[in-house]
Amino acid sequence: MGAGRSDARVEADYFDGLVASEGEFNPFTDAGWRVLQHRFVELARPRAAMRILDIGCGTGQSRQLYTDYAATYTGVDLSEAALAKTHSRFPDDRWMCCDARELPFEPASFDLVAFSSVLHHIDDFETALREAHRVLVPEGTVFAFDPNLLHPAMALFRSPKSPLYSSKGVSPNEAPLLPRTLRTNFERAGFVDIRQRAQSDIAYREVAPRLLNAGLRLYNLADHWFERIGLGPWFGVFVLTTGTKR
Repeated sequence: MGAGRSDARVEADYFDGLVASEGEFNPFTDAGWRVLQHRFVELARPRAAMRILDIGCGTGQSRQLYTDYAATYTGVDLSEAALAKTHSRFPDDRWMCCDARELPFEPASFDLVAFSSVLHHIDDFETALREAHRVLVPEGTVFAFDPNLLHPAMALFRSPKSPLYSSKGVSPNEAPLLPRTLRTNFERAGFVDIRQRAQSDIAYREVAPRLLNAGLRLYNLADHWFERIGLGPWFGVFVLTTGTKR
């Protein structure tokens, strides 16, 4: 991390502490991860044998979204504790601690760069997208999934502007994003052929505060029907965005 990246240090400390106390960071059920992978394939249109960079790999849970298409897989994260855990699980992959805004890779090093629920942790995330653009090959793909401010639960409980906002289970710098904000920043970073879709029915394993877990089954069921009745593509809990380097 370079000078002036104190926000990254704060985020790193938060997730180091989370891994130390919980031993893991895995918010979604297996079914939830499968829903995300399905949408990743639909939007990003990955090919076989790609060089994939996963930014925000955490303890390695996001790895499952991408490795079916990877010739090589590189995971980066700010949390050294998370990286130590995932390296012990997958020692044959490459793991690095670095800031998404200062990637230690040469230009045109990857075919696909994924931001695994990480852009909403970065205030100036256009800088991270420009770095992704730099390290991608021409016609390379960028993919991101982030909490959607248009989803009712995200707007009520995870937006710092909401009177019902709770900081429990939320890192210091994170906030859900509007789809149009993501699209605008992808365009400014130089990406074209931008495709976007929101998605509900991504079932959670647990949430914070812990008292809310008593109603988590009901929430997951409601969010399942939110998708089924046709609201998911616009107001789903996560918004998925992909683009192409010209």
